[in-house]
Amino acid sequence: MSYFTDYDNEFTVFEAPKNGGTTLRLWIYYAGTGELVKSAESEYYAGTGETYKQLQEWGYVNGEYENPKTQMVCIKRDPVDRFVSAFYDKVIKEGRIKVTIDEFLSNYEEILDKSTLKMNDGKTNFMKFHFESQTYHFGKDKDLYHKVFDISEVGTGLKKYLEGKWNIELPDVHARNSGGGRKFDLSRGQLNKVKEIYEQDYYNGWY
Repeated sequence: MSYFTDYDNEFTVFEAPKNGGTTLRLWIYYAGTGELVKSAESEYYAGTGETYKQLQEWGYVNGEYENPKTQMVCIKRDPVDRFVSAFYDKVIKEGRIKVTIDEFLSNYEEILDKSTLKMNDGKTNFMKFHFESQTYHFGKDKDLYHKVFDISEVGTGLKKYLEGKWNIELPDVHARNSGGGRKFDLSRGQLNKVKEIYEQDYYNGWY
């Protein structure tokens, strides 16, 4: 999972891949520098190179969960929308693995386990990390969290929450995934398979 702990203001924001993390990282960097990092290639970016090193120094973690013992908030997303976004970005657009959606859904765990792509730590399976359930990233108990924001509330509720904590005005950011419409439609069979894969997210209320 990924999370940012601000010990001075006693709060931690947990996010999962495809759940608004780009926007969160941009705001963290902006709060620390007053600069909205931009890139000609992807319009906005944060979490790579020197920018990522700075985020880590400030308390951004991309790895195993540790209880920060602060007020905890997180960003959730409908599991189907999240899967479609991840598959579109990592498979269709970026070509991280060569597979059709039906092949992927039929051999989900095997395909991810065989992927050799790694996260920045050089150990964590990159593809598996992106497709893991929100239960994996956030745990099973929603009651641990002071606030749970839907991805559609990133630009409103989460933004207001962070502005209150930091006592600053954050810029409006339109990152790649704002919780809008799906990149492509799923057949009934594909939809049922996705819901089966993320069954625990529905059970634990991460939708």
